Amino acid sequence: MVIYTYGHEYPVTSVQKTTDEYNCYICTDSVNGGFCRIISIKNKALFPELVSWLSKTVDPSVFTDYIEHFIYDDMLCIVMKYTQGVTLADKNDTEPMSLKERLELCRKILERAVLLDIPDYFLDKCMDTGNIIVAADLSVSFNYPIEDIIVMRDGAAIKRTEMLLRLMFAREIERKVPDELMKFFDEMPDLAGSNMIELYSRYYMMMTRLIERDAGDEEPKSIWYRIWDKLKSLWAVIKRVLMFLLLAVAVVYLIFTINTSGSSTKQSKTFDSIGTVTIDKNR
Repeated sequence: MVIYTYGHEYPVTSVQKTTDEYNCYICTDSVNGGFCRIISIKNKALFPELVSWLSKTVDPSVFTDYIEHFIYDDMLCIVMKYTQGVTLADKNDTEPMSLKERLELCRKILERAVLLDIPDYFLDKCMDTGNIIVAADLSVSFNYPIEDIIVMRDGAAIKRTEMLLRLMFAREIERKVPDELMKFFDEMPDLAGSNMIELYSRYYMMMTRLIERDAGDEEPKSIWYRIWDKLKSLWAVIKRVLMFLLLAVAVVYLIFTINTSGSSTKQSKTFDSIGTVTIDKNR
């Protein structure tokens, strides 16, 4: 199957989803190379409003992940760039990263969002660990699951970005260190009505201060957390000691049981009578 538009063609490699309202395809991009995701919307009554909104919201010359929209086979098709690779979710699960690596990775995520000038709706879609593709050099690209574009929901872009950052630095937030990172998150509510440029600017300044003093995994400030953290680190040793003690107790019990069994067989009981009958031992 091939989806055609004027001067372009998109060979379909897989069908992601088909509903009464839309179809979702993964296609090869014969012009730009790589892959793209195409949402083809079936309800014609939505076309005028959606096309008007897209024309006002999206500048494809800047937001280059948005490729185009067109009518094909009586459906409105919206074409977005699609990247295959390791997602940030997978990387977090399989490759523990240092604080410096996570700082740099998040900087690249914010920087790319700023350079593409991603509109709020699309930014809300891509700021998810499952939709961020991370290359070996920590360069990033975004995927956009925009199936709900048919109702044109407003994207909570800054809030979604804050959630992503808090997830990436969850360990530091729990430990309440380093100070620069904690101050950055404390001031996040002030950015609720701001934009990605301001967020990136504050993040970059915070990151620069951390790198200048070579911040790493610092000790948590709370004494109770320090105790709990220490117990967690000692748990492997404690577990081995407990297993050794349990094994030792089992061995001692086994030896005691064997000795008791041997003694009982050596000491046979004798009987002088059975009921009212006396046993003559001289016979």
